[in-house]
Formats: sequence, C-alpha cells, structure tokens
Amino acid sequence: MKIRLARPAVAAVVGGALLAGSALVGSPAYASPGAADAPTGQSAPLATTLDAIDPGTTDPGTTDPGTTDPGTTDPGTTDPGTTDPGTTDPGTTDPGTTDPGTTDPGTTDPGTTDPGTTDPGTTDPGTTDPGTTDPGTTDPGTTDPGTTDPDTTVPTGSFRLNHTSVWTGQSITFGQNGTEFSDPVDDPSTLKRVVSWGDGTSTVLSPTTFAAAKSYTRAGNFKVTVTITDPAGNVSAIPAKNVAVTVPAGKASLSRKSAYQGGIFKVNIGKVPAGATKYRIDWSDGSASPHKASTKSVSGIVLYQYKWDAAKKKYVQVGTGKLSGVRTIKISWGNDQKGYGAWQTVGNINIVKDSWKPSLTIKKPSSPSRAASWKTITGTVSDKGSGVRHLGVTAFRVTSTGKTYCLTAARKWKRYYTDADVYKYCYTTGVKVKIVKGKWTLKLPSGLGKNQFFAVEAWTYDHANNFRTTYRTAKITRS
Repeated sequence: MKIRLARPAVAAVVGGALLAGSALVGSPAYASPGAADAPTGQSAPLATTLDAIDPGTTDPGTTDPGTTDPGTTDPGTTDPGTTDPGTTDPGTTDPGTTDPGTTDPGTTDPGTTDPGTTDPGTTDPGTTDPGTTDPGTTDPGTTDPGTTDPDTTVPTGSFRLNHTSVWTGQSITFGQNGTEFSDPVDDPSTLKRVVSWGDGTSTVLSPTTFAAAKSYTRAGNFKVTVTITDPAGNVSAIPAKNVAVTVPAGKASLSRKSAYQGGIFKVNIGKVPAGATKYRIDWSDGSASPHKASTKSVSGIVLYQYKWDAAKKKYVQVGTGKLSGVRTIKISWGNDQKGYGAWQTVGNINIVKDSWKPSLTIKKPSSPSRAASWKTITGTVSDKGSGVRHLGVTAFRVTSTGKTYCLTAARKWKRYYTDADVYKYCYTTGVKVKIVKGKWTLKLPSGLGKNQFFAVEAWTYDHANNFRTTYRTAKITRS
C-alpha cells in the first residue's frame, strides 16, 4: 500500500532571492513525495322497445273517426224543426253546404286517417318482435358458468443458478427468462414468482425481473426453490437446486499487537484456501487493498480515515484527524469466477498516539565561510514515536551577480527565477539521503565558491506525519 505524505507549509521566497545578506528571509517550503497520492490500494418493475313505438301512439283511436264524427255538425244542431226541411229544403242548402256532408264523414272519411294508414301493423309488434330482444338472443348459456370449467392447470417453469458451491459472502445468481415459465390459461405477466433461498429469506420477482442475486452469511446446504402462482391460485412445483456454502480455511496473522499512528505493521499469510486466487485486506480506516494469493506478506499503516470516491475511482482522505485505539484488521479470500467471500478477522492492533516531532540537525562546519567546508554536509535525524519516514535536503547559492540556484533531487544545481521554480525543481522531494544509525550525509556538486551566499535546508516527516525542518546559512568568502 502507498503511504500518504502530508505537504508542509511553505515560506515565501521573497523577490526571487533566497538570501538577504547572509541569512534566509524565511524558512523555505517543501513538498514531500506522494503528497497528492491517496492510498489507491491501501496496502467491496376499458331498442327500440314495443313501448317506444307502441301502436297505441298512432292507434286508430287517436284519429278515431269519432273526432270528426258527423255528430259534430249533427243535423240535430239545425233541427229540421227550426228550419223546416221544407223551408230550407235540403235541396236549397244542399246538405252538402251545411249538410253534415260539409263535414261529411266522407270528407274526413275515417279512411283518411283510416286506421289502416297507421295500421298497427306498421309498427306491428312483430316488427320489434320481443324475439328481437328475446332472452334467447343472449342465452344465459353464453355466460353460464357451467360452460367454463374452473382453471386447475398449474403453471410450468424451470430456473438456473450460476453456482452451486460458494464461500460465505460470495454471490450466486438465480436466472429465469421469459421462455422458462408459462401458463396455458394466463398471461405470464399475471403470474406471481417467488424465489426461496433456503435460509429463510426469499425474493419476489416482478413480471419483468429475470435474475436475482444472493449471498449467504453462514455455512450449510441450502435448497433454492421458485414457486409460480397463477390468478386461480394454482402453484407450480419446480424441483429445488441445492447450494453448498462453506467458510474458506485460510490463515493470516499480524506482525505486531500495537503500533504508533502511521507506524508500519504487516499482515502475514500463513495458508491460502484451496481455490483462492486473490485476497483483500480491510485496514480498519475505510480503505481496502487487493493482492494476489501468492503475496505472502503485506505492509500497512493506520493513520487517517478514508472513503471510496466513485468519481475518482480511488480512496480519498476524510479530514485531518488521526485514528487511534484498537483497530480490527480483516481479510477476504476470493477467486476470479465467484468474487470475494465474507470478511474474516485477522486480528486486533492497538494504534498509539504519536505527538512527537522528529529531531533534525545540520552540523555546522568548523570554517563556515569556506566553500570547501560545505563540500560534504552532515547531520542527524531521529524520532521518538513512529519513526522517520522521509528526509529531504536541498541547498541554495546566490552568486555575486545575483544569480540564484537550488539543488535538484538529481544533485545538480538548477537556476531558478520564481518560487514556482523552487517548488518544481528542488522542493518536490529534495535530495534523498541515506540515514545510517541516525546520521545522514550529503555531498555537494561543484559550483559553490568565493563571494557567494549559501544555505542548506533539511526537512523530515515521521510516519505519523509530524514534521520538522532546519537550515543553516553562510557567506562564503574563501574557497
């Protein structure tokens, strides 16, 4: 796993000149290796009826001849006695004038509205013969329940499992596509399907769901079944499939029972389970790192809290608070076909707080004004807590004409003009030097000479990201 490095604060390099007289304007800034790195592997469904045209409506009685019955102008009204028939001989006033013949029944001869005109036969009940809406037309037998037998046919189907032998935590997948279940009476969308996993849990599938996944949390043999029920309540009986679940028999241990914050400890692999091709380690800080089964030991630390950033596809640090106390380290065995199993405890480790800054010195030579005295620079470094993680050193020189140079990680002088140049060329990591029994040494390349200003700076981090820096300056007057 990568160890995260903090990036220290940087003092400004004023006006592009590091030195003012013979002293630094301020302690310069540096950045340490991997400062921007997060531990990428910190190393888981819508009739006309007879009454309506009743013959009585145009019944001859309606225009019954009696309505214009000759009796209306009945000769009795102009009784022959008043106008004696002889005076007003019927011939004078021809009976046709006022004669009842005026309204001679023949004029409005019942034949005019002869019942035959609207002869009931026109709307003869036979026209809308009750037989038209005769119950026989919609013979009760058409919807007579007796003509449709009850649905007693059960649905049919089959299903698939991608694995029948897994470790706890590994996943199996149930599969059943649209062609693998049916009913001769009902549409497939009306069928209820339920997968029972054999451990007391089940999954209800929607009409458009054709797969479901399951991970078992305990070992055992489990019978996976699926029931299909149609709207009539008929239930299918599809043969069950057995799944054997076991716990992988691997062994791993911790190299230490306690460590300072950021202090290195190891997870040692004692035994790889049969069939395992890989494993991953949960470092108790929100991060996990994957490894090949052939890797027998992995170093790690516990310092900050992390979380997975899906957008960046890596773990990122959460805040600056440092973790401490008892932490549980876990391992998960896996293989390429079935993925990782459940987490198993490797052990507990006590993470101790580290609040001590490292100690760092640069030895002052006996003749600091001589260039030769700085040809080899020495110093000491130590740490009381988690131990020194990084030591960086760089040097600066300013010529009599004002040209400024800094020492790169490749141990070469690089002329700089801006603060950004110093960061880029000389403060990224600094020159890496070896530490032997708490002492360090740096040899300078040629270039430092008479009438120059000189400065050397060193900085260090411990594993808990505690930081210390120091520097020395000199005005070179002699070679």
